[in-house]
Amino acid sequence: MVDSVNFEVPIPAPALLGNIAKAVRAFTQTLARSVSPEPEEAWLTAAQLELYRNSTRHAAWLMPMAIFFVTLSVSSWVSLGVRMAWFGAVTLVSILLEVLERHLDETLPHDLAGIRARARWFTIDNSVFLLAWCSMTVFLWVPGVPTNHMMLMLALACSLAGSVSAVAMHPALAVSCIGLHAAFVLGPTFASGDRLDRTLAGLGVAYLLMLSGQFVASYRSNKRMLCLEHERAGIVHDLRIAKEDSDRAQVRAFSAAQAKTQFLSHMSHELRTPMNAILGFSEIIQKKALDYLIDDYAEYERIIDKCAEYGGIIHESGQTLLAMINGVLDLAKIEGGRLVLRQGDVDLERLLHEAIERQETKAKRASLTLETRIPHQFPWVRGDQRALQEVMTNLLSNAIKFSRPGGRITVFARQEQDGGIAFGVEDTGMGMSPEDQVDAFERFGRGRHDVTTAARGIGLGLAIVKGFAEAHDGRVTLRSAIGKGTTVTVYLPSDRVLQSLKASA
Repeated sequence: MVDSVNFEVPIPAPALLGNIAKAVRAFTQTLARSVSPEPEEAWLTAAQLELYRNSTRHAAWLMPMAIFFVTLSVSSWVSLGVRMAWFGAVTLVSILLEVLERHLDETLPHDLAGIRARARWFTIDNSVFLLAWCSMTVFLWVPGVPTNHMMLMLALACSLAGSVSAVAMHPALAVSCIGLHAAFVLGPTFASGDRLDRTLAGLGVAYLLMLSGQFVASYRSNKRMLCLEHERAGIVHDLRIAKEDSDRAQVRAFSAAQAKTQFLSHMSHELRTPMNAILGFSEIIQKKALDYLIDDYAEYERIIDKCAEYGGIIHESGQTLLAMINGVLDLAKIEGGRLVLRQGDVDLERLLHEAIERQETKAKRASLTLETRIPHQFPWVRGDQRALQEVMTNLLSNAIKFSRPGGRITVFARQEQDGGIAFGVEDTGMGMSPEDQVDAFERFGRGRHDVTTAARGIGLGLAIVKGFAEAHDGRVTLRSAIGKGTTVTVYLPSDRVLQSLKASA
């Protein structure tokens, strides 16, 4: 006897139920996010609502025609009073809701709160209108008249097809649309005992399922389209920014090339002037070209004085060359990040007075008055003495170079309320325009139109001042006006001020 074998096909009921529950949760979350989107999805909801408004903005003004033809189609079974009352009520609701939505478009902001409010209000407005519109199966329904029922079902079927295409991009709007149509289509037909109405109910269920599937497909397609458009807009925006950055970089490169060309031109002039002096006067001395001054041997003293004068010019020219070379090297170290400060305790008051003494001869030669506004017993600072000397040398040199004869140059220093130190130079020279001040601290910047002056610089002074000030954790400011002079102020922070050292000195 053969044992009976039971063939059991396992039904994965738990897995199926789990998938259904997962799908329901995902759909519920999508529905909730469409009404109250997260910040990162706000753009998607805004785009969906914009598409919805574009497709329905003018529909409200065409709805009275559709409402009229619905009442006309049931005129054989429904009294005129009922038809007119329903026509007037639905038309009024349609127009009022359109006015409200236009008001929301104009008044609600386009931030996250505005997008959420717009999503909620549009869903409510759409639901209210569909309640009024679909109520035709309540107010225009005549029991026992299949033709009446078929006309109303046809009107709602056409309405549902058009509405799904208009709201498919937004889940909450689509759910309200399909749900309300389903309630007013299936409710009267299932409640009726007529066989034809039951048939209409079955057709309605199939039709609703078909349009629900169409909604899901349309929603995914619209979402994909909006995401692609959003990415495209982002790429275009990034490309536009990159182009603007590229254009700015090109302008900077062109300006740098012009500045370099101008610098080389000025550098050539500045190098030739002292070099010609060195070569010319040293050649005079070398070739003993001063012999023409000798009337007799008693005039040797006169020759010696002349040689000393020429030697002074040679020395001054050499100093000028050395200062220019040091300036170029200092700026190269600053811009290359290779500047190393030799920190020490600096008597700033003495440093400022020594800087004035070094420039006093040049100031007198230019018919300028040097003044000081430095408090006695001024605090010492922690810093690089050579760098701070270069700062003052460049500031005074610029002030002398760009001041007219009879002008005044003031070296000042003060302690700020925050404990820091401020020092600098104020002159009554030609000044600078606001446009020139923008590039004043750039390398090779020549903001004071010094091409018109006799002593033309190479445009490194203020750039070096800025570099040394920032190396000391400070900053530099410039205040100037055409014809009213210029004030350049260097600020050093309070942690570089040595109060106790000066007090004990």
